[in-house]
Amino acid sequence: MRKTETIETPTSLRLGQLFRGNIGVIIGSNMVNGFGTGIISPFLSLYFVSIGGDPIRLGLMSSLSTLIQCLILFIGGRLADHYGRRRLIVIAAFYAILFPALYALIHDWRIFFLTSALGAFGAVSSPALHATVADSVPPSKRTTAISVLQVFPAFPTVFSPLIGGWFIAAYGLQIGFRLACVFVAGTTLVSALIMLLFLKETIRPENVQESATHSNSPLSVRRALSSQSLHSLVALLSAYGLIAFANALVSNYYILYANSVIHIDAFNYGIIISLQILFITLLKIPGGWASDKYGKKKIMIISILTCIPFVIAFTFSRLFVQAAVTMVLLAIAGMYYAPAHEALQADLAPREIRGRVTSFWDIAGAVGGAIGAPLGGFFFQAIGPATPFYLFAVVEAAAAILIIVCVREPQRAEN
Repeated sequence: MRKTETIETPTSLRLGQLFRGNIGVIIGSNMVNGFGTGIISPFLSLYFVSIGGDPIRLGLMSSLSTLIQCLILFIGGRLADHYGRRRLIVIAAFYAILFPALYALIHDWRIFFLTSALGAFGAVSSPALHATVADSVPPSKRTTAISVLQVFPAFPTVFSPLIGGWFIAAYGLQIGFRLACVFVAGTTLVSALIMLLFLKETIRPENVQESATHSNSPLSVRRALSSQSLHSLVALLSAYGLIAFANALVSNYYILYANSVIHIDAFNYGIIISLQILFITLLKIPGGWASDKYGKKKIMIISILTCIPFVIAFTFSRLFVQAAVTMVLLAIAGMYYAPAHEALQADLAPREIRGRVTSFWDIAGAVGGAIGAPLGGFFFQAIGPATPFYLFAVVEAAAAILIIVCVREPQRAEN
């Protein structure tokens, strides 16, 4: 096992300190990986349809991947707490190289479908990665640190959709997408090498050994939590499941709606995605600071509720400018939820069970996504393209109510 990283707990954390140790390593790796994946991810739905798929099959593909993740995430949480975080993260990083390379060779939607399902096994490292981040920063600055971790890797991805749109405009949808996948395989390799060479373990060896002597069942997690923390965590994870369900209803279908209803081509859609990333990059860190200062629960509720009018407005868009404005505002409104949720979850969960609690968070998201993706595809294709977006608004409101009523921030955050 690599030397355990020393965890500092000062009352204040300067921005420069976040780039030292594991947070800096993860930022560097994610910058490279995010730049690459951002080139192809906005256009995956269009490519899948172009090789014989349809919206319903697209939803089923997403659903199968997330169902696989449910099992893998639970295993990943146990492994992260028992055997350490680092090895899982590194193995999954190298595993991820395989899939853009395969996508470059696939010409049939059925093979693409199965390859996407195999890619879901890489989620085994997700609990370990989230736990590493939470372990590596003091509780008083968790949301700010998580926001920084999400923002700095986003800088290069501002240009990624434009590059992907250029590939498609220059070489056509299918050839352009495959050429982009070859490039992404290279960036994924570089990202994995950064993790291999520089990432350090954050859970102490004695804690790993102690954890290994106890059961990994949900009951063992229950014993480590107070009644109030358990109640808030269950509500928090349930709300996240609803949010994931709502996002899965629409995430695959923004580009299809923009293309088929608003008549926006791939390059111009790439411009919209780049604008979203740009504004998120500029505004997320101030939001993280506000969450640490004024309360994570408040920021989460505001973020959820402000998404609702913008997603409805998107369905009424008929011009590029209308779609761009509503999608950018929607991205800005929604970007504050995830950092505040992750930080509040870490505040409620002791370090020794944090990997398992994080796996329950990921599982809640996977279950919501598995149900929402095919349902969104059915509504889009069989009832009407705007229907998934209206259902999104209803589910988001339900999640906000659940957080308002049931979630309480702890008086003293877990280290």
